[in-house]
Amino acid sequence: MTMHILFILKDFKSGGGVERVQQRLSEQFLKDGRRVSFFVMNGDIPDTEGIQHLNGGGSGIVGLLKSIVLLRRLIRREGVTHLISAKEQANLCSWFATLGSGCKVIYSRHATLDCNEQKTGPSSLRLLYALYLCGGGKVVTVSTALRQTLVDLLPWGQQRIRYCPNAVVTEQLLQASQAPLPAGLPDDYWLSLGRLVEPKGFDLLLDAYALALRSEALPDLLIVGDGPLRDTLTSQACRLGIAQRVHFTGFLSNPYPLLKHARLFILSSVHEGMPTVLIEALALGTPVLACDCETGPRELLDNGRLGQLVNVNDVPALAGGMLQSLAPEGRSAPSKKMVTEALHPYTSQYAAQAYYQVWNQ
Repeated sequence: MTMHILFILKDFKSGGGVERVQQRLSEQFLKDGRRVSFFVMNGDIPDTEGIQHLNGGGSGIVGLLKSIVLLRRLIRREGVTHLISAKEQANLCSWFATLGSGCKVIYSRHATLDCNEQKTGPSSLRLLYALYLCGGGKVVTVSTALRQTLVDLLPWGQQRIRYCPNAVVTEQLLQASQAPLPAGLPDDYWLSLGRLVEPKGFDLLLDAYALALRSEALPDLLIVGDGPLRDTLTSQACRLGIAQRVHFTGFLSNPYPLLKHARLFILSSVHEGMPTVLIEALALGTPVLACDCETGPRELLDNGRLGQLVNVNDVPALAGGMLQSLAPEGRSAPSKKMVTEALHPYTSQYAAQAYYQVWNQ
């Protein structure tokens, strides 16, 4: 029987980290000769060639119920054998839709359990993950630290809580970074990239940049991405007197040339699961400075050997890291061999193999 892998997502925001890694994983499955489909609950459409897109039932509780019914039918009709869902509404939809089916299900968790952007608190999450593990499915986390957090909550389920690296480093990423740089931006700049939402800590980034500017001349700061906090952050830059030096580019479908040519990539997040963009920066040879938030950066940067780590949610520490990156003795760049070895698990081939292993065990 042909392996038919279905990805379930609540929505498909362009530029979203979870969406990007799911898409790269789906492309690898396709290369491996698998049949691949996407089921997006609110009807967004991913732009991936060769992949079937199936619409869900819409948003809200009614949308969830409709999606469950649609998904149950779809699994039978399309002969779906394997399923990967991401984010809680999609996980819940998959659980109900696969009751009594022979589908091999993976429920994935991409954010820390106390992420304040989500509506679900840790005690509800504990119940949800207990529910997923009571079925026949497996739970996959995107970092080993995140896996440990879940295992601590649900020790009885540890055999079925697994870690699979995100599919990040692909040929397409390296090709995309070769495109020309957008016009009208400074030649010498630092870069931060992500959705303009609270967990990404862009307010801390602006405060730290303003603080560091008092001590030394700095490259301009580019903030690539869009989101609900854009106006607030623009006002903050004006208030701090740094509006001339900070450039908000909005959402870019291909930010990789900018990432490749940045003098420094800065991750100011307060929460992460596994920051994809940090892996992308390393893959493109860009030096990185990251806040040491609970899961992700420390594991990825090998305790600071591959990039600079500073205290999370700490403006003076972040400003200090910025100034330190300028010092001529600065930080010696990690060797190419060290970076290649560290990034190997995040190649799409390796990530796909990790998922096959979870299904086969």
